[in-house]
Amino acid sequence: MNPHPTSDESRPARESWRLLAVPVLAMTALAAGAHVLATRREDWQPWLGSLGAWTPVPYLLLWLLAVPAGLPAAALGLTAGFLFGPLAGSGWALLGLAMSGLFMHALGRRWLRPRVGRLAAGRPNLARLQGAAAAGGFRWHALARLSPLNYALVSYTLAAGGAPLRPYACGLVGAVPGLSAYVWLGAAARQGAGGGGGGDIVRLVLVAGSGCGLLGLGWWLARASRRGKA
Repeated sequence: MNPHPTSDESRPARESWRLLAVPVLAMTALAAGAHVLATRREDWQPWLGSLGAWTPVPYLLLWLLAVPAGLPAAALGLTAGFLFGPLAGSGWALLGLAMSGLFMHALGRRWLRPRVGRLAAGRPNLARLQGAAAAGGFRWHALARLSPLNYALVSYTLAAGGAPLRPYACGLVGAVPGLSAYVWLGAAARQGAGGGGGGDIVRLVLVAGSGCGLLGLGWWLARASRRGKA
């Protein structure tokens, strides 16, 4: 047995790490953004408070406008936790997830289908998703949502592949654990921004551990999908 993997053998590992490069960079940028927001709370909190009961409206509009354009769903999970706290933030984030997912299903099945088909033709991962979308059931769609690929990209690919609405919509639950974790991270960042002392160190360790766990899960799923396990 050759102890050194050949180029073909090591390609899946390289592709898996490339898939995770974008989430890692996105998380870094989001952490920096949360820090900036925390230091400028006196600038945006009065405006947010003036909206009253309408506060969630601009947040949900971001789900309908920015996420279909490619904004990582993790960004709005962190935002929900930071603005609304863990419980209310989870509710608003899940509502936005469902709204944007259904909206992208309509776009992908109709207007964007030719464009998504051309994009998938040059990407094996997307081609596999698109090819199995129509026949895949609830379990398959839920597993597809655990992919480290961009949420909008997965949604458009599944829709363009002819995914029926019912398994597509039910499969959105596969994105719930990861999104909920990001909401919690955002809530922890909000608490850390207003506190001090040893509690901040504990929260920092928990945030870092949760982030590493999410990245590790994404890496495992990326490799499993290439081996035909997912």
